[in-house]
Amino acid sequence: MSLLDRLKTETRSNHVQTETLLYADQLMAGMLTQAELGHLLTIHYGFHRALETAVAAQSDFFVGYHPNRRQKTPWLLADLQQFGMDLPQPNPDLFEGWNGYQLLGALYVGEGSTLGGQVIAKALCRTPGLGTNANTLRFFGGYGNRTGTLWKDFGTYLLNRADGQEEVIIDAARRAFDLFGKLATEPHPMTLYP
Repeated sequence: MSLLDRLKTETRSNHVQTETLLYADQLMAGMLTQAELGHLLTIHYGFHRALETAVAAQSDFFVGYHPNRRQKTPWLLADLQQFGMDLPQPNPDLFEGWNGYQLLGALYVGEGSTLGGQVIAKALCRTPGLGTNANTLRFFGGYGNRTGTLWKDFGTYLLNRADGQEEVIIDAARRAFDLFGKLATEPHPMTLYP
């Protein structure tokens, strides 16, 4: 079984639990409220900002990854501003102490959220309580028509960088899903974006 297959299989329960915390039922039923959408965006913002900060700090490890092309934080900032939502206090230490292989596991989760965003974008368009602004959210659009291609490119990159560290990467992916859960369930002080 390939590392990608193992990641999908061995993190399935973490993935399902995270989706539940991230309003999957409300999304698919077209019942997501604006407050829940705001919470969802701030959770993603906290996760992706911390992950992008950690990856940037280990740029020597991530040669060939091109993190600037994969940044999601600017998309999330634009979405939060569009809806006039507050930003959470950043937690750059979310991935403190994670090595490059562990961050690969977290990137699997982060890039997967971009892939899943395609489904979420369609569900948001069917949610009457969000108004027409939901159609213009940038984050859930991901990389547009390149999302599938960039997901495959990431999978190739991950396989080429694994270097026999498959167990570390899988464990880190589980922990990254758990961090989404932590962000979803812990109260965060909010601040207005300047």
